[in-house]
Amino acid sequence: MNAAAWVGFALAMMAGGLAVLCRREAKQLRAERRRTETLAEENARLSVFLAALRSITAHAVFIVDESRRVLWMNEAAREQFAGPIDAGHSLEQIISHPEVLELVTRAVSERLPQERQYMREGASYHAQALPIEASRLIAVRVRDITELQRLGRARRDFVANISHDLRTPISAIQVMAETLKSSSVAENPRKRKQLVDGILEQTSALQQLAQEILDLSLIESGRMPLRLVAFPVGDLIGPALRPMMSSIERNKLHVEVHIPDDLKVLADPEHVRRVLQNLLHNAIKFTPAEGVIIIEAREQGEDIVISVSDSGPGIAADDLPRIFERFYKVDRMRSERGTGLGLAIARHIVEGHGGRIWAESAPGRGATFYFTLPRA
Repeated sequence: MNAAAWVGFALAMMAGGLAVLCRREAKQLRAERRRTETLAEENARLSVFLAALRSITAHAVFIVDESRRVLWMNEAAREQFAGPIDAGHSLEQIISHPEVLELVTRAVSERLPQERQYMREGASYHAQALPIEASRLIAVRVRDITELQRLGRARRDFVANISHDLRTPISAIQVMAETLKSSSVAENPRKRKQLVDGILEQTSALQQLAQEILDLSLIESGRMPLRLVAFPVGDLIGPALRPMMSSIERNKLHVEVHIPDDLKVLADPEHVRRVLQNLLHNAIKFTPAEGVIIIEAREQGEDIVISVSDSGPGIAADDLPRIFERFYKVDRMRSERGTGLGLAIARHIVEGHGGRIWAESAPGRGATFYFTLPRA
């Protein structure tokens, strides 16, 4: 092979090698482009996920590194702790709870989940620090569990109250029924009538208890609709008082009604009557013999304010903010029959009409309960 042929052969080999290199480089570029596109898609999905997590998570969540520098935080964390401070600052600058900082330190050093419950400024919190696998990052969650604890106490109180309120009438019914079986009572019509009346009274108490629980469940779930009509406020008084006249007469209570004839409300008459009955029931229960109960109504802007006042022992200032909570019973009610549901039912009904309900009282000066309804 002459020199020219060798040169041609060499050039051909070089051209082939360059072609192979070019194809290999192009393949690597395409693979790199696909990796870049995949990373971009994953980053986009992660951004969407973090954006959703930022807005939908109700509890404060932080992502921090080993030096406790905040890399990410959700809206709840910003609203609860950070204010204008955003990610990039140290956790100490954002949250001043040493209990949380201690959890993060332990999670970093031990690489194990940490959690604890603590109190700050009268509120209860539950904090968790969770190491994130395949990284040196820590996820921190802080929950305000004050309301959860309050509801837990309310449920326990409710169970205790229900147990007591069921046991009392059931025991009374059992005793009276057993007494009825005795031969001496069978021959005494007057005694027999007293026992039967007692059984009926205790049965009525059980029915009221069951009805209150059912009503509260329906109201809170929104399954008890309101049928709004215009009607005079004065038309409520007779039907509300009628079931309680025996208690009023027995205790020689004086009931005063001060309601102008022209006052009308836009409301559901049956539900409003229930509110008034609950308030009157409390007033009658706590007003001493020969005491006074006053029912009034007046205009106030676009509303009608209805009030029920008693001359009883009053309500302590510490109890006033809580008397409309479901299942709550103030100390003066402990020995009385009832679950503490009546005022909670009244509050839900009034608020369902767009009104509000409140009480004013001082120990030894009686109590006045007010509620508003839209004027017709």
